[in-house]
Formats: sequence, C-alpha cells, structure tokens
Amino acid sequence: MAYQASYGMYQEPRKKRGLKRIIFGILGIIANGIGLLVMPLVAGAIVAAFAVMSSTPVSTGGSPATLDASVTSLYYVSVPTSEAASVSCSVDGSSDVEWEPDVSSVTTTVDGVEYTEVGSLQVLDDQEVTITCDGASDIAVSDIGLIGTLIGVGVGLVIPIGLGILAFGLLIWGIIARVRS
Repeated sequence: MAYQASYGMYQEPRKKRGLKRIIFGILGIIANGIGLLVMPLVAGAIVAAFAVMSSTPVSTGGSPATLDASVTSLYYVSVPTSEAASVSCSVDGSSDVEWEPDVSSVTTTVDGVEYTEVGSLQVLDDQEVTITCDGASDIAVSDIGLIGTLIGVGVGLVIPIGLGILAFGLLIWGIIARVRS
C-alpha cells in the first residue's frame, strides 16, 4: 500500500506550460523590431534599383528640352558621352525644381549613341520644365516613377508589423498558458 497522508496522495507538480511560446514571442518581437528598421530600406532600395535599371532614356531632340514633369517621378538627364565632361546644365520651371548636377559613370545607349547621366531633377508640383545643357547637342531624359519605390517601402513596413503582431500574440498566448498552469 502506498503512502497516504491525511490530506491525500502525493502528486507531482503540474508541468508549467507556455515557456516556449513566451521565448519565441519575445524573439519574434525583437527580430521584427530590427526588421522594422531594415526592411523598408532594403525593399525600397531593391525596387528603386529595378526602376532605374528598367528605365529607358528618351532623346528630346536637342538643347534646350521641354518636359512635362510630375511630382510622382524622378528624372535623370543624360547627354552624349563625348560631351558629358564639358557640359553645363540648368533647369527652369514655374515653381520649385530640385536639380542635382552629377556627372556619373552610368552610361546608356539611345538610338545607337552612348549617353552619360549628368544630373537628376525632381519637381514639387506638376509643371513644365525646361532643361538647358550648354555644350550638348542632345539631351535624353529617363523617367523613374517613385510610386513603385514607395510601395516597396510600404511592403517593407507591413511585413514586419504583421509578423510583430503575430509574435506579440504568441507572447500573450504563452503568458496566459504559463499563468494557468
């Protein structure tokens, strides 16, 4: 006959449950906190790189060139590579225009002629812009839409937030299981 005290039989303590859920919930929250900082930058950079690589410059037929610029786009201005070193460009619009002159090593071919980027421009409202490049026989413009980049940044925010909510739910579920056991 087994030992029996006046208050009942010996029972092993109940197993504590929920510890794994708590640990994985905390790790998930930490990982998603880091992802919340990194993912928008990575996703935005990847989408922007694809947008730049897939854009095709279009010749405007000479200098000066007139362009209907949109606030949702970024424009890269290119001139024939043989003229890129000595060219000087300016941009005029009806309101604020951000012009960043930068002779880069990025080249592309337009109608069999090699062009080099000499700068980028962005407008703060939809307007007609005149690009004048002294010393250039032609100007080519690439339209890079910013909407895709913004969508990439948005997706980079949504994924970590969604996974963080799931990790938080796992943490709460683990705490409730631990308290009940």
